[in-house]
Amino acid sequence: MLIERAGDSSARLVRELLPEGGKVVIFCGKGNNGADGLALARTIQGEFTIEVLLVSEPNELSPDAAVQYEATSKSGVQVLTPCSPNHGHVLQTLGQFDLIVDALLGTGASGEVRGTVRGAILAINKSGVPVLSLDVPSGIETDTGHELGESIWALKTITFGLPKPCFFQGTGLEHAGYWEVDPIGFPNELLSEDTGIWLSQQEFVRQCLPERHRGGHKGAHGSVLIVAG
Repeated sequence: MLIERAGDSSARLVRELLPEGGKVVIFCGKGNNGADGLALARTIQGEFTIEVLLVSEPNELSPDAAVQYEATSKSGVQVLTPCSPNHGHVLQTLGQFDLIVDALLGTGASGEVRGTVRGAILAINKSGVPVLSLDVPSGIETDTGHELGESIWALKTITFGLPKPCFFQGTGLEHAGYWEVDPIGFPNELLSEDTGIWLSQQEFVRQCLPERHRGGHKGAHGSVLIVAG
């Protein structure tokens, strides 16, 4: 159900980025991030001209991705695998598309990207076509923002549940582009768990400041220490 909702949420962003329609290519990995991309393809078929590229063969997919692959194939969407005759042609002609969707690697990615995933990332970045990343830009380590050898440079990232630490540090700070959060129905008790990471926002800072009387002197309202790099 969460994957279906991620597909619906991603479809909303595709419609916003291409309000007049266009050509979309969706890159899908073999894990649950790829499952999100496959769900998206099924959701927007008929609204856009789409190509779907898997970077692995169907027998390598995770259980959830395999379910989405079967459902997407049955819906009439052609999913190209590395062995498909047109796979290489699409990879070499990415510049003809209006939008690329990155669903290669999700939050669990670790270790340097290699093989077909690395090749896809290099081709996407070289294309000059705007990229929408699902959850996190592929090739960015979620908890640190470090680049795993190569990474997607996204125009926009739609992330699910909560903001990810990589949006605020390391290479992820730039490569996530503009980002927004869609909760997609995560349980409230999960969203309220203490992660040990705090994000200071205006309302929080405002609550920390003492009330200031309009006629008061600056010395009566506390002192401020600024520690700056």
